[in-house]
Parts: sequence; structure tokens; C-alpha cells
Amino acid sequence: MPTSPPSPKPHSTKRDADRWFREQGLPTFVPLRRWFTDLPRRVAPLIAWVAVAAYLFQDGIEVVFDFALDDSAEEAAFVVVVAVVLFTLSAGLAWAAYFLVRAVLRRLPMGIGTAVALLLIAACLAFTISYGYSVQPDATVGPVLRTILVLALCILVTGMGGGAMISWASRLAVRNASAIGHMASIALPVILMLVVFSFFSAEVWQMASALSWGSIALLGLVVAVLAGIVVLRVSASEIDDDAQAPTAEQRSALLLGTPAEGRRLVPGAPGRLRAPQRINILLAMTVAQLVQALFFAGLLAALLIVIGGIVVPTGVVGIWLGPGSAAQPLAVQPLEFFGAKLPLTVNLLKAATLLSVIAALPFVFSAVSEARYRERFFDPIMVDMRRAILVREAVSARPVG
Repeated sequence: MPTSPPSPKPHSTKRDADRWFREQGLPTFVPLRRWFTDLPRRVAPLIAWVAVAAYLFQDGIEVVFDFALDDSAEEAAFVVVVAVVLFTLSAGLAWAAYFLVRAVLRRLPMGIGTAVALLLIAACLAFTISYGYSVQPDATVGPVLRTILVLALCILVTGMGGGAMISWASRLAVRNASAIGHMASIALPVILMLVVFSFFSAEVWQMASALSWGSIALLGLVVAVLAGIVVLRVSASEIDDDAQAPTAEQRSALLLGTPAEGRRLVPGAPGRLRAPQRINILLAMTVAQLVQALFFAGLLAALLIVIGGIVVPTGVVGIWLGPGSAAQPLAVQPLEFFGAKLPLTVNLLKAATLLSVIAALPFVFSAVSEARYRERFFDPIMVDMRRAILVREAVSARPVG
């Protein structure tokens, strides 16, 4: 009588599934009782990041202020360059410390890794406290209380899967960057035909030039909220639609490469999600779709800036703008970079950004409604979420047969 292949150990499968859920941006799929398992090895990289960042950023701020107060540093651009370089280096070194500690601890055995993580946490906390007293010699318990607060926040963020969610967001951005070709070939031509007529309208340039960057950012927030509402409604209906439940063959295919691979499930639709899990999965889908919209808006804005820089000279911009009015004067604003004038105008950047932000809304509507857009931009996200639901079902129930 043939025997079935041995099933993976339950504890190992659940531990791998917990990490997998966090890496998918779904920390609520991890049971609350396991939020803080293996905590020292998980929290040590974040505490190392905090210690390195606090030290480097503090020194960087002091250097920038020294340059700003120096009489010889008359150029504000020079101070900006110094600040950007120092903050970039500080952030890079802090993230290098984070990834280095995480890589080392993951390669060590459980017991040794936990001991090393505890020693590293103690060293970072001691360094942070001593550095706080060196900066504030007259302080009493302030540095200690701040360090304890930072430790508590790091533990909470780590328990909720904050580091894994950052990793998920990074992979999501990379995946959308690699899909720019699909955006350029499928979504961009249709929307560009609608946008390009407005782009060469004098009224659009006048309106964009009259707006501040803060107003354009507020408009982007409004567009994001409207798009998010649409994605939430469509995603909720897709998740609740039992007719969309995968077949047995589709389930097996979806579980490939996951911690639940090879486990047989009870036939039928998966069990209903709890409220926190449902909210989490809807927010993850919304964030993923908004990131796609952000990449599309950036691609469209870059194309409009290139077109405008070629065919809309500064003189034409001045004609389109006119003098404005006493309450709202309008003028051509050359784009300068550290004192050097570029062959572009701030008016062009504002017009391109304004139209791109508005065009992101029909892109999201098309991505969740039209078949050819859904196939590229919405269905892959939906498949990822269905896979997560199946993995949850597999690791929380006894396998069949």
C-alpha cells in the first residue's frame, strides 16, 4: 500500500507561514500569540538601525548647523548640498547596519542567534544611553526613558511585522518599476490621448502656475482617497464572491512555493476572514494599487515634461500665462539648480504634475474595471491575496488524507 509523503512539521510550517504572511504585508494573518516569537533575533536589526541612525543624524545635524552659521558659507545651496550628502550617507549606513545584522542573525542557529541578538541589543541600548548623556551632560533620567521608549516601540513594530512590511513595500515598488513597460504599452497611450489636448491649453498652464506645490499635493491626496475608495469596494466584492473561489487544481497551483505547499485542503470556499484580517487584506490591495498609480503618474509626468521641454519654449509659456491679475500675478519661473538655469520652467513641472495626478484616477478606475487593464494591473494583486487566504486556511486546519 503506497504511503503519502511525510508532512512538514507543524511548528516549522507555522513559523515559516508567519514570516511569509509578514513578507506579504499581512501581519494580522499571524495569530496574536505568535506576534512576539523569536523576538530578540527579529528586533535586533531594528534596534541597531536606531542606534546607528541616532548617532549619525545627530552629528550630521550639528555639522549642517555649523556650516549654516559659518560666515564663509554664504551660499545656501552649499548648505543644502552638505545636508543632503550627510543625511544620505547616514541613512545608507543605518540601513547597511540593519541588513547586515539581519543577515548574520538569520545564518546562526536558533540558540546562538538569540544569544548574539541579546548581546547586540544590550550593547546598542548602552551606547544610546551613554551617547544621550554625552550630548546632555546635565540630564537626569531623560536618556534612559527615551531609550526605554524606543525599545518598546521597536518591540511593538517588530511584533506587528514592521520590518517585513517595509520589505514587502520595497518588493512591491520593484515589481511596479519592472512593469513600466506594460504601463507604457497598454495604459499610457489611451490616457495620453486625453491628456495631451489639455496639456496644450493655456488655461491649464494658468491654473497650474497659480497653484502652490502644497495645493497640488493636496489634490494628489484627494485623488488617492477617491481611488482608494474604489479599490476597496471592488476588492471587497471580489473577496466575498464565492463564485471566484479557486478549484482544487488552482489551489494546488497557488500553494506552490509557499509554506503550505503540498498540503491538501478541505474542498469548498475558504473560511471567512476575521475583521482585522479582512481590513488588512483590503488595505494591502489598496496600497498595492495606489503604488501602481503613483508609478503611472510619474511615468506620465516625465513624458509630459519631455514633450513640453521640446515643443513649448519659454516665450510661448509667457504668452499663455499673460500678466495675470493684481490678486493673482502670473509669471514664467525658470527652473534653477544651484544657481544654474535649466532649459525647463517651474510652470512646466506644475502643469505636468497637475495633469498626471488627475490622470491617475482614470488609470485606477480602468485597472479595476476593464478586462485588459485588470489582467495586468489588478488580477495579479488579487491572486496574491487569494494565495494568502489559502495559506492561512492550510496552516490553521489539519490537512486532509
